[in-house]
Amino acid sequence: MSTLRVLHVGPANPPDTLTNGAEPAAADTEFSVASADTADAGLRAYEAEHADCLVVEPPLENDIVDFLSRIRERDPELPILLFASPDDIDVVSQVLAAGADYVPKTDGDSEAELLAARIETLGGVGGEHHSSDPWRQSTAAISRLYSITNQSELSFSEKLNRALEVGTAELGYPFAYATRIENSDVEVLAVAGDHDDIAVGQTTALSDNYCQLTIAENEPVAIGNAGTDDALSELPVYTEMGLACYVGAPITVDGEVYGSLCFAGNEPRDPELIEAQKLTVKTLAQWVGYELERSQREQELKRQIERLEEFSHIVSHDLRNPLNVAQGRLEIAQSECNSPHLDTVVDALDRMEDIIEDTLMLARQGQSVDNMEPVEIPDLVDDCWDVIESPNAELRVVDDFTVHGDPNRLSHVFENLFRNAIDHNEGPITIRVGLKNVMYTNTRAPDSGTFGFFVEDDGRGVPEGRRESVFDAGETTRKDGTGFGLPIVKQIAEAHGWEVELTDSFDGGARFEFTNVR
Repeated sequence: MSTLRVLHVGPANPPDTLTNGAEPAAADTEFSVASADTADAGLRAYEAEHADCLVVEPPLENDIVDFLSRIRERDPELPILLFASPDDIDVVSQVLAAGADYVPKTDGDSEAELLAARIETLGGVGGEHHSSDPWRQSTAAISRLYSITNQSELSFSEKLNRALEVGTAELGYPFAYATRIENSDVEVLAVAGDHDDIAVGQTTALSDNYCQLTIAENEPVAIGNAGTDDALSELPVYTEMGLACYVGAPITVDGEVYGSLCFAGNEPRDPELIEAQKLTVKTLAQWVGYELERSQREQELKRQIERLEEFSHIVSHDLRNPLNVAQGRLEIAQSECNSPHLDTVVDALDRMEDIIEDTLMLARQGQSVDNMEPVEIPDLVDDCWDVIESPNAELRVVDDFTVHGDPNRLSHVFENLFRNAIDHNEGPITIRVGLKNVMYTNTRAPDSGTFGFFVEDDGRGVPEGRRESVFDAGETTRKDGTGFGLPIVKQIAEAHGWEVELTDSFDGGARFEFTNVR
C-alpha cells in the first residue's frame, strides 16, 4: 500500500472532502493528511515532514502568493493545488499565475472525487490511466483558461476570444459563444468556431435558444442529447441550427443576469462528460462577468474624470475671474478709504480663494495614478514636515518602508494629515508614522503583496460617530476651515488603489490606517 502525503494549509480544519469524502482511485493508495491554519505553520509543517502534494485553501492570514513563493524556494517541484471557490477570482488568478493548479469548490457530490483525482494526478499516482477522466479534463481546462485571463497585455475582447477558442479545444466542442440577453432577445457578442447561424451581432429570440434554460434557472445547464427530449427537440436551435448538445452558464454583472456563455455541438455527448464540463463553463462565465463589471467601472470612472475636468475648468476660470476682479477693486477701495468693513471683505475673499484652491485640489487628486515609482516614506515625510510650521508638534517615523505611488500626491496626504492633527489639538502633540502590520516592523518594505501603514497622533481624537463623515467634502469643526483636507487624503488614497480608515490610536488620538498598499 502506497501513501500520498498531503499537506493542507488553510482554515483550522481540512475540508471534509479531503479527510472523509476523498478516496484515491488507485486501490493500493491512501492519503495521509496533515494540516496547518497559517502560512508560517504550513512552512514549519512542510519542513518537519515533506509532502507529496500541497493543498492551499483561502483565506489565509498571510499573503498566499508570498507563502507559495517561500514554498517554491524550498521545493521548486512540489505539486501545489489551490482549493477555492470560483468566486475568489482574484486569488485564483494570482495563484495560477504563480504556477499552482486549481480545483474549484462546487458544494456538489462530485467535489470529493474531483479533489482526490487532482491530488493523485499531481502527486504522481495514476498517470495516464486516468488521463481520460472527465473531471480531470475539466480542471485542466480551467487551469489553461485562467492562464489566458491573467495575461494583462491583452484586452478583454482578446482574452474572451482566446478563452472561447481554448475552451472549444479543451472541452471538445466545435462552437462557443458569449451572449447578452436584453428583453426577450439574445445578441451574440463573441464566437469561436464556424457556424452559419452563430455570428457576432446576430440577434435571435430567447425562446428559440437553450439559453432560456440557463437564464431561467440562473445556473449552468448541460444538455447531452436534445433529440431525446420532446420540448428541446422542437426548439429552432435544434431543428434549424442542428445543435444537439449544449453546456451553458449565466453571466452575471452587478448581481443581475447579463447574458450567457455557451458551448455547443452537432453530435450528442456523454452525460457524465458534459456534467463535469458545467463547472468549467461556470468558472469562465464568472470571469466574463467580473471583467464586464470592471469595464463598466472603468467607463464610469472615465466619465467622472471628464466631469471633474469640466468642473475644474469652471472653478478655475468662471469663479476665479470675478474673484480676481473683486480683489482688485478691494485694493483700490483700501487705498481710497479706511473702513473696518474692508477687513471683513478681505477675510471673505481670502476664504473664497482657499475654497477654490481646495476644490481644485480635490477634483484633481481623484484622478487615477498612471505613473508609479518607489517612494521612501521616511524621506518624503521629512520633506513634508519641513513645510509645516508648528513648534508644539513632534514627528516620529517608527518604521522605515517604501511604497509605490506618486510622490507629489503622497506629499499632499501627509501634509494634510499633519495639519489636521495640529489644527485640531491644543498644546504639544506627537505624530507617528509607521507600518500597520507589526510582523513587518523595522523592515525596509514588506517582501511582496499588500500591506498597511498608519499616521496617528496622541491628541483628543475623533468621536466614533463622526469618523466616517470627516471624509465628506465641507465637513469641518473649524470656523476658518474649508473641510477639504481629509476628502483630499481619501481621494489620493483611492486613486492609488488604497483604502483609508479613521480609528483611534493607543493614546486616544486620531489614527488613519491605509491598507491594500503596495
